[in-house]
Amino acid sequence: WYQRRVRGEITFLALTSHFERSVITAWGSGTGFAGILGATLYLAFSLVLSPSQTIYIMIIVPCFQIITYWLILVRPATLNEPPGGFEPLLESEERETAVVEDKGTESGRCSAIRDTFVKIITGVKELRYYMGSLFLVYASEYLINQGMFEILWYKNISWSMNVQYRVYQVVYQVGVTISRSSASLIHFKRIHIFSILQFLNLILFACEARYQFIPSIWITIVLILYEGLLGGACYVNAFYSIYNEVPAHRREYALGLTSISDSFGIVLAGVLSTVIHNYICKFRLP
Repeated sequence: WYQRRVRGEITFLALTSHFERSVITAWGSGTGFAGILGATLYLAFSLVLSPSQTIYIMIIVPCFQIITYWLILVRPATLNEPPGGFEPLLESEERETAVVEDKGTESGRCSAIRDTFVKIITGVKELRYYMGSLFLVYASEYLINQGMFEILWYKNISWSMNVQYRVYQVVYQVGVTISRSSASLIHFKRIHIFSILQFLNLILFACEARYQFIPSIWITIVLILYEGLLGGACYVNAFYSIYNEVPAHRREYALGLTSISDSFGIVLAGVLSTVIHNYICKFRLP
């Protein structure tokens, strides 16, 4: 799942550089709505089918993605131009690279690997603000989603634990969709604010999972909506800013490189969420 997500996001976000700026918002809205549709369909199907049967039914969705990419999407002429991908992003750090005439030699391959590595590091240095913000916001929200949603169970409501968990996922996706669709209306450049607020959100949810002090599930649902709004806002505004600020011939590379950072945040959250989940369950107050 992780490999498919990374490859897909890198490919499609880099592809947006060949279209108008509004496509960034359209991408954000589309991915957000896909989250709502997926979570809602899973909730609906799982009420009458088993989880495994639901997954089998939803396998058809990637088929629509293949049809859209190969048959519906109009490819811009700039796709045939040589990419500026591995150039250093900073003008001040550009340098002439020696042309290796025989790339089949060992020294030629080592030189190419070294140059590529240096250029990636250079790109990360310039994009560190956006990459750091996305990493933190995604690590925080996926720690909440994967490590704490299952523990946020309210007994004073008719919904079962499984239904409550699925409702949380739908509400989270609604928040993500709303904020990812907002970049064309309101644009934020200081996206680190969303990351900080999301980290505070993580602390709040951890305390709630441990001590259970929030009296109503509806308060928790509002907080989950807020969580989705923060994550979606950080995401779409990061890529919207990159599209506006990075020169056109480097934009494809910058968008693709930055998209890796939120994936690393999700991986870290996946590793830590099991530990945190088990810790809270072990020491949770009765």
